[in-house]
Amino acid sequence: NEIAPSPPQNTVKALYSYQARRADELTFTKGALIHNVTKDADGWWKGDYGGKLQKFFPANYVEEVSNNAQQETRAQDMEDNPLGELCKGTVDISKCHIQKSESGKNGKPIVLTLNNTELDGMEFDLAPSSLEEMYEWYQFAWDITQREKSKQYNRKQEMKQQEQVEKKEEVAMEMSDLVVYCQPRSKEKDRFESYSHKEVRSFVENKIPGKSRTKDFLQYNRKSLSRIYPKGQRVESSNYDPYPMWALGCHMVALNFQTADKYTQLNSALFSLNGSTGYVLQPEFMRQDSYNPYQEKKVKYRIQIKVIAARHLPKPGRSITSPFVEVELCGHTEEKFKTSVDHDNGLKPVWKVPAEPVEFTVYEPELTFLRFVVNEEDMFSDPNFLAQATFPVKGLRSGYRSVPLKNGYSENLELASLLIHINIQPAEKAEEELYSSSNQLRRKVEQSNTFVYDTHSNLQRSTLPRTSEMQSGKEKKINNSKFYS
Repeated sequence: NEIAPSPPQNTVKALYSYQARRADELTFTKGALIHNVTKDADGWWKGDYGGKLQKFFPANYVEEVSNNAQQETRAQDMEDNPLGELCKGTVDISKCHIQKSESGKNGKPIVLTLNNTELDGMEFDLAPSSLEEMYEWYQFAWDITQREKSKQYNRKQEMKQQEQVEKKEEVAMEMSDLVVYCQPRSKEKDRFESYSHKEVRSFVENKIPGKSRTKDFLQYNRKSLSRIYPKGQRVESSNYDPYPMWALGCHMVALNFQTADKYTQLNSALFSLNGSTGYVLQPEFMRQDSYNPYQEKKVKYRIQIKVIAARHLPKPGRSITSPFVEVELCGHTEEKFKTSVDHDNGLKPVWKVPAEPVEFTVYEPELTFLRFVVNEEDMFSDPNFLAQATFPVKGLRSGYRSVPLKNGYSENLELASLLIHINIQPAEKAEEELYSSSNQLRRKVEQSNTFVYDTHSNLQRSTLPRTSEMQSGKEKKINNSKFYS
């Protein structure tokens, strides 16, 4: 059986670049990971890096990396790398000088050598199996280096043009210095010990700070700006769920707006608040030190919904639609309800109201959304999207409501709407009313039992006059009316 190699132990991360001065020393750049470190005296440690094993390096140039951080870093690298676990390392070919040797090297007849221009003495030897393969590799690597040189040249030309524009337009440096907000910060953006309100830090969706850094990230988002954007693997322009980022206080959560899906509809619903100005105030509870998005929440509201009818639903084709409605609560928890299918009635469908109203629990009304999705059932019983309407719970009101429907891009559909009844109650008030109703019912049962017992006793002892019977009937009616009110 093949024995899997053990992961490197005692890893450190370089804080600064270091150039070896002796043959038994390591050369590395800032941010490099040095593995299998052994701590020797006199401020010099030994480790493995760049193909060199157990070479010396200064201890004050590095910082130790915990095992958990190593595992998270490696797991993230494997997730982003298309080769997965097969990848054992990477080389930036654009920063290498290419040499081909047909005379052989290290026992190989044909060798292609990559010399890293930034790290003196760092070489990578590749041994192709034939001359054709060597020239193919050489051409591929040469194209990469030429593209990098072309980019560097273009950047220099752009800088020269910018300098010429500034001289021509006579841009005052004092005025330019006033533009200080939203300065991008890419270096050490995961460090939240020091930050400025002038900066903005950008994170890819799957590289936001983890749960161990939640408190620091929340503290940062109270004073400075953060931006989240989709990862590069979303080649089909799919979207991610923005709610976890909103719950962390992130200010700009970028989505693929060209895709009409649930997440862009939630985004449109959130920014429909504040008069659709395009920005909303960060919820007050996020600015409290006790806030933690991962802890259990307390129920704030209870929402009861009845879907009654619809009108003027759009038709995807010539056939008559058989619509049904999905009601979904999106937020801290996901809850969903589905009506029955009204067959062959897309003009004015009516749905039977369930015996017990559908109830949703709301934990964070500022970040919770109520979403209505109207689908049609085709001949294969598969759902097809017709219309939707998404609203922030913070803006809902109780009563009978006409819900204007929109298409997938949150654009209005003329005359299309739903008729619903919604009842919104604070959780404490709902519990108090339930407790009061149960107590009232219990008292009424006790009163009814006492009344029947007394009447039966009196009937046995003597005959009651008509006036007494009528009076008793009036008392009973009065009591009943009070109970049902």
